[in-house]
Amino acid sequence: MKKSFLLIIGFILLSISACEYKYIEPVVIELPEDEVISFVEQVEPIFQDKCVGCHASTNPVLTTGNAYDNLINGNYIDTVAPTSSALYEKVNEGHPGGSNVFNATELAILLKWIQEGAQNN
Repeated sequence: MKKSFLLIIGFILLSISACEYKYIEPVVIELPEDEVISFVEQVEPIFQDKCVGCHASTNPVLTTGNAYDNLINGNYIDTVAPTSSALYEKVNEGHPGGSNVFNATELAILLKWIQEGAQNN
């Protein structure tokens, strides 16, 4: 009994010491500086694809035609500190309960739209 216990402990310690954590650098996409992000043509379709499954009736409501007003009036956007916007933080960190994760291009589009002043264009 004592030998098997020691073997199990030894195996666990050996397994733990063999583990290696690899840091994966996040992919960052930079969009052209002269490209103006359109809320209607670029941002809203991302919400339709990734968010309206839950946010068709849950705040912020992100359905077409409602998303902009709900984001602006709900204080989800901070154009002074774009990366601190509640919306950007949620999608960048991974939204609890969300089944669809924003990819690097979608994050870049969203961030650039906020940096450009979050226009309803």
